[in-house]
Amino acid sequence: MLTSRDSGAKTPPAAEAPPSLWRHRDFLLYWFGQTVSRGGTQVAELVLPLAAIYLFEASAGQLGVINAIAFAPYLLVTLLAGVWIDRSTKRGILAVAELGRIVALGSVAALTLADGLELYHLYLVAAVMGVCAVLFDVSGTAYLPSLIERDQLLDGNSRLQGSIVVTQAGGPALGGVLVHLASAPAILAASVISPIASLAALFGIRHRERPPERPERRDTFAEIGESLRFIARDRYLRFLVVRSGVNNLFFMARTTILPLFVLDVLGMSSALLGLVLAAGAVGALTGAALAKRTALRLGPGRVIAFGYGGASLVQIVLPLTMGPTPLALAMLLTMFFVSGTLMTIGNTNVATFQQMVIPRRKIGRVVAGMRTVTWGAMPLGALLGGWLGSTVGIRETLFVTATGFCLSALWIALSPIAKLRTMPEPPED
Repeated sequence: MLTSRDSGAKTPPAAEAPPSLWRHRDFLLYWFGQTVSRGGTQVAELVLPLAAIYLFEASAGQLGVINAIAFAPYLLVTLLAGVWIDRSTKRGILAVAELGRIVALGSVAALTLADGLELYHLYLVAAVMGVCAVLFDVSGTAYLPSLIERDQLLDGNSRLQGSIVVTQAGGPALGGVLVHLASAPAILAASVISPIASLAALFGIRHRERPPERPERRDTFAEIGESLRFIARDRYLRFLVVRSGVNNLFFMARTTILPLFVLDVLGMSSALLGLVLAAGAVGALTGAALAKRTALRLGPGRVIAFGYGGASLVQIVLPLTMGPTPLALAMLLTMFFVSGTLMTIGNTNVATFQQMVIPRRKIGRVVAGMRTVTWGAMPLGALLGGWLGSTVGIRETLFVTATGFCLSALWIALSPIAKLRTMPEPPED
């Protein structure tokens, strides 16, 4: 495997361009379902704590419980979910995740109509939505290589990454607007439309996924250990895991205090905060459009280092933002646009790299092992941001997070990833 990824290998002659995904009916259905589902989930994730505030006057501690419950599955069930996904058809797990979301959000509508909605129901909804998010994300990554050809993965991932970042920025903004127009429980109940639409798109896919082979029964924890050893022994994957874990730690710390910085320190309105987040979504669309051609020009290693490194270094602009509102807004818009563009370029190429490096029979549990570390850092980052913000100050905390981002940029620049010139050959299953 290391020989096939030798950084000194000569670039192969140009191959015939792969068929356009715009004419790939099954991929278009899958892409539509992923986009709609993620958009509705992002709306629900914002509206859930708002419902707790408006209906039950939830305290900061209670809101912390809701967020902790929502993120807990990333630490508690991701590894087990990866083993289950590898033993099952990936599209079937995607359908299970959507059915779980339908039940959770539909229960809010039923309890609201019966005037029986309580705060602990919102805790349960957060838990179910968190588990479904883990199943949806890991199985989606494992499903794509079976749906499209290997030489279409970069193109497909660029479209999916664009949808991911756009919905992450646009979903909360839309949720905030909708709560002003209707009640929070009504918006939560209406969010059930998105998993229903996604489920319909999944059922419309004609491609029949080959069921995984059924080898002799193995111990679940032995398979988890095997996936973790695979990550630790691969000199590229282990660098990516550490980088993403560090980056997500500081990303969540920054995200936790960003509203306080924009609203209280800079004195801007919530509408301008939404505009800033929208700039990141526009940047994501730009990055998705540029990801493939940038990779072809720079090569897979340099484009990952360029995307991740640039997106991390530009974070230093955030704590330096000050002055009159027009100047401060211009700095924030520029930073979030550039960050969204470069981060999407990096994420697209990393997703493609993982799908090429990891054997298909192991991809579910290996990706789950990686995301246990990378996503598991997020709740810790939220706690870190809140603690630093209350002890050293908001702007000072942003300087700390910017320093952490710069360290993650240095890490990826010095890693073996940055030396890759060609994508690896597919591993033997």
